[in-house]
Formats: sequence, structure tokens, C-alpha cells
Amino acid sequence: MPAVEFANVTKRFNKIVAVENINLVVNDGEVIALVGPNGAGKTTLLRMAAGVLLPDSGKVLVYGIEAHRAEAKRHVGFMTPMDRGVYWRISALDNLVFFGTLYGLSIKEARRRGLELLREFGLAERANDWVATYSTGMMRRLELARAMMHDPDILLLDEPTSGIDVDGKRIILDHIRRLKGRKTIIMASHDPQEIELADRVVYLNRNIVSTLPTLKIVKVLVKGALPSLDGFRITDLGDGSYVIYASIDKFNDLIKKLASMDGNLRVIDLNVEVAFAERNARIEERMNRRGGGPWV
Repeated sequence: MPAVEFANVTKRFNKIVAVENINLVVNDGEVIALVGPNGAGKTTLLRMAAGVLLPDSGKVLVYGIEAHRAEAKRHVGFMTPMDRGVYWRISALDNLVFFGTLYGLSIKEARRRGLELLREFGLAERANDWVATYSTGMMRRLELARAMMHDPDILLLDEPTSGIDVDGKRIILDHIRRLKGRKTIIMASHDPQEIELADRVVYLNRNIVSTLPTLKIVKVLVKGALPSLDGFRITDLGDGSYVIYASIDKFNDLIKKLASMDGNLRVIDLNVEVAFAERNARIEERMNRRGGGPWV
């Protein structure tokens, strides 16, 4: 039985279609990265898998149970978007104890588990400090600890290392690496180091970009010091910004190269151009002529 399944799922917000007719099966123990342009529906999918949102049509199942049901939520830990998952005016430990009791732990169990996770994420010395005094990186580590309190089978991570310091990012990425094969992980990401951890990358733009006979060119918008990248087409936008073009089959190689750089380069956005196979030549010609993409 799949860990998570999206079956013909559509979600709208008034007249805006966030995701449309999504079909996706996530196997037990698999790490999935959801990538795509801003507004592609990545966070919406995670929120439906967490049971926070209900689909307008279709079903989201967690081990065969509809995701909004309590028995499904026990399997899931959700690391929410930036700064939304913890209370600022109480301590880190009190946050974890509170959420642990919501997950069914006794106060004693929640305190033991909370201290264990705070040590693991390098926050033990600040356990009794108000969260309002935490840096962004510390807060993101605390939010992941909160999602881990009940030792869930499935982790839903929304840009887990976005905007944080180098040390905090390393701690979170190392933790995800240790969980590979032990937990099912679905994460929305723009970050090459996060994406590199995935067993499978799913490209979204309201719907899943199919891997059937289509031309797919991934455009990666980056900013910073970009060294030479052999085998990839690059457009210089000025002001230290570049668009790097990679075919789907070379995307993982590009991600590995970007991930190996020293941190002076930031990935700003990803986009995927899609065309039916019979239009490949025309699309390639158009991209070469224009330089391609919404950023140029």
C-alpha cells in the first residue's frame, strides 16, 4: 500500500486553481522533491497530505485512509512554511511538550522526546528560551523537531532550509539524510542541496509535468558567483543573475554541480518548459532565438 496517494485531486481557492487533476503515488520510504515555479501548487499538495486542506475533488490517502482523518494524521509530521509552526512567546521545550501532548504523548514522554530532539538539532542550550529570541535557522530546526515529536512515518517538509544559516542548513540536511529509507519524505523545494536528497523529483505547474514523450527543459534562475559550467547553456541577466538551461536527463548532474559550490550561489527559482514531441524542433528553435523563459 502506498504511503501517500493523490487520486484525481483538484483544489481551488475561489477562482484560482491551485492544483488540477493530480495523480501521484508515493511509496513507503521514498523521498520525493516537489519542484516548480512559485504558485505551482507545491504547498497546497503538502497541506492536503497533512489533512489541513480538503481537496475540492478527488482523494488524498495516507496508507489508504483519507488524509483529514485522525488515524491518518497520526502517521504524518508537517513542517509548515516559514515561522508558522511554533508559538513565539513560550520556550522551545514548552512548544514541543505542548505539541507532543496533542499527538497523544504524556507530559513526561513529551518532555523526554522534546529534550532528545533539541539535543539532536543543536538547540539544547536554548531549550528554555522564548522562541521569539531564536534566529531563523534555529526556528526552522525547532519546527522540524516539532514535526518529529510523535516519530511519524511520513514527513512533509515545506522548503525546510529556506533562508537559514549554513550551520542550520547542514544540521537539517544531515537529519534528512539519516531518515532516508526509514521515513517517507515529501518536500517542496527550490534548493539544489535538498533536491539532491530525493529519490524522485516531481515537476509541478498546477499539474504534474509528465515524463512521457515530451521535451522538458529545466530553467534554473540563480544569483551569485557562477563559475564555468561545461555542457549547460547559460544566459547572463546582469546584476549577478543567470538562467541555466538543462534537459531533464541532465538536471540531476546540474543539481550536483550547484550543490558542490561553496554557498556563494543562490537558487532563486525553477521552471520547466514542456512541449509535445512533434513540436520539439520548433520549441528548441524558439528558445534559442529568444533566450527562453519568463526571466529574459
